[in-house]
Parts: sequence; structure tokens; C-alpha cells
Amino acid sequence: MRKKTGIVTLLAVVVTMVLVVAANIWRSRQTVKGVEVRIDYCGADTLVMPDQITSLVLQRLPEITTMRLRDVELGKVAQAASTSPWLTQCSAGTSIGGIVVVHALQRRPIVRVCSASGEFYLDDKGGRVPVSPSLSADVIVASGNIPDKSVGERQVWALARFLDNHPRLSPLFDQIYRDARGDLFLSPKLGNHVVEIGDTVDLEQKFINLMTLYTRGLPQAGWEKYSQISVKYRGQVVCTRRNK
Repeated sequence: MRKKTGIVTLLAVVVTMVLVVAANIWRSRQTVKGVEVRIDYCGADTLVMPDQITSLVLQRLPEITTMRLRDVELGKVAQAASTSPWLTQCSAGTSIGGIVVVHALQRRPIVRVCSASGEFYLDDKGGRVPVSPSLSADVIVASGNIPDKSVGERQVWALARFLDNHPRLSPLFDQIYRDARGDLFLSPKLGNHVVEIGDTVDLEQKFINLMTLYTRGLPQAGWEKYSQISVKYRGQVVCTRRNK
């Protein structure tokens, strides 16, 4: 009985292997049926649609739709998709139905910079991302004295990254401003005042001081009492009264 069971099991394995080999041979002889793009947006707002990347791949590799699957160089497909400035970590494979499938991550913008040379995003890794002509990301906006690829740009990114890493803080502010001296300011969504941050040194303590004022001081004093709140200097919170 055991011998018969072993023979049946062996036959099942052999049949399975034959079917797999046959399927692979059939699949390799298939003509490409199309290109499909799957984008992981990593929780960020959409800056590029899958069909835009499909068009990009077909534009760079127009011959792909007439090729057999086994002749498609998947590395070139991934490389074509990666020429999109909004994507990263592109890879390509094939499906059983004869579709070339591109997988990619969209870069995640955390701040939109408005500089003298134009507008762009900075992503969570500090890289520049162009503004999409048709889609936009709901992120904090930075303006003022921000020369291209300068210390100022890195400071703006460091402040934006800090806010991005603190979900409790990021919804409180909608704009970063950098003045001619290089000091950073934040415009809060609540209250008619500005917050002077200064540089990006010791941001953790600066925001602890600010949130202490926000939770204990301003609710009693009134959100309209001060025109500026400064946490620029170590261990201090300096409030400037609004002129009546």
C-alpha cells in the first residue's frame, strides 16, 4: 500500500513539473499583450498616474508591444520607467496573461519650495521633485530667501522633515519663510502670529517650548494677543505683543 502511495505521489510531482515547464514554454512564446504600471504612493498625494508611466515606457520602447515575452529586456523597461522624476525603485516583470508589469514607488514630497528660480518639491530624502503640471501635493509651502541648492534649501528641508516626522505638529503649520539673515519662520493655521524658529539646531527643544506655550499660555492669554513668538534662543520663548 505504501509503495503504491509513493508511486502516485511521484507521478503527481512529475506531472506538475511537466505542466510548469510546458506553461513556461507557452508563456515565453506569447506576444506582449500590453504594459501595466503599479505605483505605490507610500501614503503621499498622487503626482503621477500609472497611465502616464505606461505612455512613457511605450514612448521609449515602442517595439515592446510586438515582441515575445521572452525577448523583452525587463531591465530596459524598468530603466524607461525610472526616467520619470516622480518615481523611484522601479522594477519590471511579466504576468501569466502576457502583460509586462512595472512596479514603482512614488517619491514622497514633504515641502513645496517657491524660490526665485521656480517651484519644486523636496522629498523625504532631501531630493528635488518637480511640480506636476496637473496634480499637486498637500504639503507645507516654503518661500523667501532660498537660493538654489544652498544651506537655506537644506535648512528648509530639515525643518519640513522634522514636522513631517511629528504628526502632532505638522497639521499646525502651513508655511515656512526664510528671511535674508537666514532665520526660519513658521505661519501657524491657528492664530494671527508668526513663529520665529531661527536655525534648525535643537528643533526638538524649540518645539517643546512652543507647544508648552500653545497648550498652557495662549488658551488663557488669547491667540490674537501676540504678533510674533520666538523660540530662536536656547531655553527662551519671547512673545511680542500686538500693537493695538
